[in-house]
Amino acid sequence: MSKAVSYWIAQVLGWGTLITLGLIFQKGEIRSEFVLEAALFFLSGIVITHFYRGIIIKWNWLTLKLIKLIPVVLIASILLSVLFFSTDFMMDYLLGRRPVILKNFGDLIFQILSYAAYFLFWSIIYFGYHLFEKSREQEIRNIQLRATKNVAELQNLRTQLNPHFMFNAMNSIRALVDENPEKAKVGITKLSNLLRSTLIAGKKDLLPFEDELDIVKDYLDLEKIRFEERLNFSFDIEPELLKRNFPPLLLQTIVENAVKHGISSLSKGGRVFISANMVENNMIIRVLNSGKYNPDKRSKSTAIGIENSIKRLQIMFGDQAHLKIGNHAGEVRTTITLPLNE
Repeated sequence: MSKAVSYWIAQVLGWGTLITLGLIFQKGEIRSEFVLEAALFFLSGIVITHFYRGIIIKWNWLTLKLIKLIPVVLIASILLSVLFFSTDFMMDYLLGRRPVILKNFGDLIFQILSYAAYFLFWSIIYFGYHLFEKSREQEIRNIQLRATKNVAELQNLRTQLNPHFMFNAMNSIRALVDENPEKAKVGITKLSNLLRSTLIAGKKDLLPFEDELDIVKDYLDLEKIRFEERLNFSFDIEPELLKRNFPPLLLQTIVENAVKHGISSLSKGGRVFISANMVENNMIIRVLNSGKYNPDKRSKSTAIGIENSIKRLQIMFGDQAHLKIGNHAGEVRTTITLPLNE
């Protein structure tokens, strides 16, 4: 059953139950005018609450925090009650009933507050339902994220820190043992840090962006030992973004692809440039590397890594996050867009 159908069934059952109870507890004989008034009461309730629902959707009240939502709902309930009372009063007047209610201010306030209770109860059910749905959807996303993380960790062990990279890194370090022992020690430390950081990061949903940068820097330092002057890299990071949450190993995947399929395939090598900026309410990370992007010639491992990264972003942030790869000004540019309001 669709949500739209469920909504209308709830509307009809809710207001229908209220009207039925009113008729059951009606003192005296139920005359035709009472039934007519009940029918008009029923239609007015549905029309006004449906109008109220339109306002909720248009003004995004479902995204409000509870502390802001409570006063908004209370005020809305009173205003809707006044509207409902006005409609009810006009019906009574046309039917020749209770036009003198305005002569008693206390009765007027009591009647409005009574109607406000109806709309407050309606609001509790409506917002409660959507809160439950939101909680259930978040639980589903968490399950999907955990499943995707398992794939990411497996992919990380197979391709990101693969035996080929480990072999090259260790060979580069071994070559330095005799000619530059101090540099070899630094390389071993970098490799150790990279392995430890990767294992820790792989167990988290999010980590500070500066921690992800540390992993990337250790990786690039190790590749620098192997490529020497053929590899140059630099960073331009806005300091306020360092503490922001970031999906672990996402940037490392992009940077490794840049080195593996860009720099390593060029006889003269090239550069990797990483920038991170805040644009409006988004975090924009760009990775520029020498080379040319050709999606038709991507290796299977690269395609899986990129597709898995895109899927992780969709699960974690929905349509607010994006990952795009393309050629730009003679280089390959990868752009990651993340919302800052997570």
